[in-house]
Amino acid sequence: MSIGNTRRATTLLTFIANDVTTATKTGSAVDLQDYEGDIALSLDAEAGGSGITYAVKLTECDTTGGTYTDLSGAAFTTTTANTALVEQLVVNSDKAQRFIKCVVTVAGGTGAGAVSVLGLAAPKYG
Repeated sequence: MSIGNTRRATTLLTFIANDVTTATKTGSAVDLQDYEGDIALSLDAEAGGSGITYAVKLTECDTTGGTYTDLSGAAFTTTTANTALVEQLVVNSDKAQRFIKCVVTVAGGTGAGAVSVLGLAAPKYG
């Protein structure tokens, strides 16, 4: 499949919008009901400052407002202090609960770097 076909056959999902992340934050729930198969996620974390690290993971729940638990195998590598990181992760939407949130935990002080997590997902009926 060419990259052009991939672009037309996938939907861009925003788990954490690109923004300076100064403290721990949780993204909005992403509803996976209309997607199937693997979701390719990309973390882009700018260096956060002296001693600052970012731990980024996905959580899941059957309802949008319920209690979210860690999604197995869905955590990015924790950034090294004051170091940028770009990393990819693949999650199978068929094996996850209906709703996913991304959690960014900031440690070591007040962060000063931008963080984003985006995903490419295949619609069920595309």
